[in-house]
Amino acid sequence: MRTLNYPFPSEQSRENLEEIAAVCRDGGIIVYPTETFYAIGGNALDSGLVARISDLKQRDPGKPFPVIANSPEALARLLADWPPAARTLAAEFWPGPLSLILPGYSNLPAGILDDGGGVAVRWAAHPLLDLVCRFTALPLISTSANPGGKAPAIRAADLDRTLLQKVDLLIVADKKPLPKRSALKPSTIVDLRPDSPEIIREGAVRSSAVKNCLAHPPT
Repeated sequence: MRTLNYPFPSEQSRENLEEIAAVCRDGGIIVYPTETFYAIGGNALDSGLVARISDLKQRDPGKPFPVIANSPEALARLLADWPPAARTLAAEFWPGPLSLILPGYSNLPAGILDDGGGVAVRWAAHPLLDLVCRFTALPLISTSANPGGKAPAIRAADLDRTLLQKVDLLIVADKKPLPKRSALKPSTIVDLRPDSPEIIREGAVRSSAVKNCLAHPPT
């Protein structure tokens, strides 16, 4: 396993991004920081990669992975529709911890599509993910980097050693100071496919803020 430390030195930034892009395009697994916990992922368009991560996570096959797409190009490779409600919520809460379930293309890997053909996507508020998604134009699987049943990792030192032996690249960027685990919340998930948007999970963005935004869109 190769390790990179972020922020990258300016003289190595492009070289490091090219290395990350090569790992993703070759079906490799990366572990990387997000605004909250460390995540495990890779190219969300690669069905073999999706299956490998599912095995590592010991994840229920019926539970699709969420996806980060921090570039218009990455979003366009996922979504079959971008309704007005999605534009409204994205303008208000992205980048940030709000995942939108939207119609995905039917040829996407089964591991990121739910039974109704939806994909949960967000634009993450982390500068590294902006760099990677824009550089590769790829959406990334983004699920907590821990085996099923174990706590997610806030620091690189907390990552499961057995899991790390099976990944291709680790990007380290520990927060300073470290946040309290109790203060970290997952993303709020909103399903925008029904006639009336449905809040599937309340997380860092309050349900009331989502409902207010949809009822009174910013001008």
